[in-house]
Amino acid sequence: MKNQRNLVNETIEALLNYIAENDLAIGAKMPTEPQLVEMLKVGRSTLREAVKILVYSGVLEVKQGSGTYVKSRQLTTEYTDENLMTVKTMLEIQAAELAAAADLPAERLIILKEKLFERNKHLEEGEFSKYILSDLAFHLQMVELSGNPFLLKWYNEIYPDLITLLSSQILKIDAFQDTIVLHNQVYEGIIEKNPEKARAALIEISQAN
Repeated sequence: MKNQRNLVNETIEALLNYIAENDLAIGAKMPTEPQLVEMLKVGRSTLREAVKILVYSGVLEVKQGSGTYVKSRQLTTEYTDENLMTVKTMLEIQAAELAAAADLPAERLIILKEKLFERNKHLEEGEFSKYILSDLAFHLQMVELSGNPFLLKWYNEIYPDLITLLSSQILKIDAFQDTIVLHNQVYEGIIEKNPEKARAALIEISQAN
């Protein structure tokens, strides 16, 4: 029996194939939810999860009261994914090193652990839209723990772009890599006051994606 994560992956791929095979132009309206459920033979919750990822990635657009439309056949930005990942990793490494060196109260570390748990749980259960937001929530909490307001400001500035980046990575179904173990190591590096461990894990995360 397929798990929810695989079902969502397959539904995302099926929607992308539908757009390509029918040569839908930008602005074209997608079939209704009941039609897609029947066409793809999936549940409503699975379909909605897949559509959310495609909305986050800029492929689809949902207009309330109107329907779902093709927004883009190809993601185009003024920067590359490598540009964004480089900046993301630089900010996170600096933040992790400062957090590991700080004398942080236990309650703040507990919040970081809770966000890590939520991230891993949503990924394991195939709740990709929640996973994307909880993954960023974990990293954002880590940046907050650095105590440097400029790092937090700069991270917030790239936050919307990171949502698109993570969504586009999930669309690369065959290449998407699970980095739960590495994220656990980032957390361990901070609580163990071992900045080298956190740094090494963050570098591996950036290379995995």
